Amino acid sequence: MPQYSYSQSLKIMLIPYIIIGILWFPLTFLIETYYDSILISQFLVIQITTAFLFLIGFYYNNTSIYDIYWKIAPMFFVPYWSKGSGNMILPVLVYFYCIKQNYTYFRFWPGLQYEDYRNVAVKQQYPNPMIFWPIIYLGFEVVPSIMIFLGHLPLYYAFISQNPCTFAYNFSIIFTISAIAIELIADYQLFPYRSKLLKGDCDVGLWRYSRHPNYFGECMYWWGQYLCQLSFGFENAWTIIGAACIQALFSFYSIPDMETHLLKKRETYATYKKKVVSSFIPWFRMEK
Repeated sequence: MPQYSYSQSLKIMLIPYIIIGILWFPLTFLIETYYDSILISQFLVIQITTAFLFLIGFYYNNTSIYDIYWKIAPMFFVPYWSKGSGNMILPVLVYFYCIKQNYTYFRFWPGLQYEDYRNVAVKQQYPNPMIFWPIIYLGFEVVPSIMIFLGHLPLYYAFISQNPCTFAYNFSIIFTISAIAIELIADYQLFPYRSKLLKGDCDVGLWRYSRHPNYFGECMYWWGQYLCQLSFGFENAWTIIGAACIQALFSFYSIPDMETHLLKKRETYATYKKKVVSSFIPWFRMEK
């Protein structure tokens, strides 16, 4: 892989997203001339822009060009869904979540030499480009793009609904704010360890009670979206599919895979794992 400076890497990473930002609504209006549905238009725009980012990543031979997409796309389609609803709180929360996620990502991002270890593992397992790149596109880009759409789908029905249960609605807002705060605090506490400023296992703050409090906050955010929609009634309760799929992804893939990775990476992690017994929900420690 060619070596790029940080400034070159930043341009290569961000310019495709600037292009996506410029083209998002023209693409939306074009699609809506054929399909009079903002759900269909936004789903198709998400898939078109995902394919565009895949081609950019393929050109630069870097799978992590896509990494920030799921933290960018909601900043376009959620406000579009909210138009005419008069609801400003939910789009603001989505923006705050996305900005926080991007800030956390770029805080440690070293440049284009970085690729997610999971993508690297797939490349090592399937070195044939004819196999590797389709796996990356379908499994690591198309599927997450569908998940961010489904995860935020409850908000669409919240925007077009009226007269929520005030208590339930306010609770969902507080729940979502708490989720973002938990993930923000967890990321802040992890940063010195992730950036190699400190060595060893992060065993401070939230990390003393959960091995993955950032994942806990992340999943709480998606359940917050669903709880918000649920405050308007049970008519669209089926939108639980988004939060449920994301929860399943973290519970059955992301957390076990990260645990395996950390056990291989650090010998001390096995001891940390015995002390911090919960891999997800913050819980009591076991010191002995």
